[in-house]
Amino acid sequence: MIRIYEVYIDIFLAQNVLMDMQLLFLTLLLLKEKIIFRRVVVASLTGGIGAVLILMSGIGFHIAYILFVLALDTGMLLICICCPINHGMTFRKLVMGIIYLHGMVFAYGKLMECTARLVGEKYAQILVSVVIAGIVLFILAYRKIAESRHIYEVTLTEEGENVVYKALFDTGNFLIDPISGKPVSVVEETDITRKWVEMYPQKYKVIPYQSVGREHGVLEGIVVDELIIQKEREQVVKKGAVIALYKGKLSGDGTFQMILNRSLNG
Repeated sequence: MIRIYEVYIDIFLAQNVLMDMQLLFLTLLLLKEKIIFRRVVVASLTGGIGAVLILMSGIGFHIAYILFVLALDTGMLLICICCPINHGMTFRKLVMGIIYLHGMVFAYGKLMECTARLVGEKYAQILVSVVIAGIVLFILAYRKIAESRHIYEVTLTEEGENVVYKALFDTGNFLIDPISGKPVSVVEETDITRKWVEMYPQKYKVIPYQSVGREHGVLEGIVVDELIIQKEREQVVKKGAVIALYKGKLSGDGTFQMILNRSLNG
């Protein structure tokens, strides 16, 4: 017996647009990309129209279908990604974005198939959407916790002179410059940083602090031109960062020579 299914194009389009919108939001969160709503809407409409064209063309699940879907995904992500200047970075984000998108689509399909049998199709879509969003939020929370104790390479720049450190993100570092209100990172004092303090007295800072079990104290500091954090997939640049100088070792085994302020982990 041959079954004939009736498809309403307007409903099919709306369903695909809404699903693409949800998946693009989650993908951009995983990519740590800035979410601009109007871009996501345009990209979702592009995806929905593309899905309708695939349906109406009847090309089937062949190589042409795969290429069309990949091109459509690439187009949607390019619309959403805000920084296409760095071509290498954009290409990596596109690849990861396509992997995230198809991973979630695959999970969505399998979960829908199982959940529809248990609770019916009426509630399955809502339940599956909530589950996938929950999984993504769990991944983001786990990543945030892992990064809070991550060691990065940090470059301090002052008047064209650079010095590189291994720096630890410390969620317990709340140190703030009382004058400017800027977050303060702590670095082991070296000949170079001492020279900067002496050469640029106009940038000199006195940073009060209080550590657990100790009395109040002060640290000498300086405002550097740039603080550059090299992360796994991005580079974070902070202009006019405040650095406090510590006379001694911050790490017993020398693993890191700098402790970044918690507010810089973003």
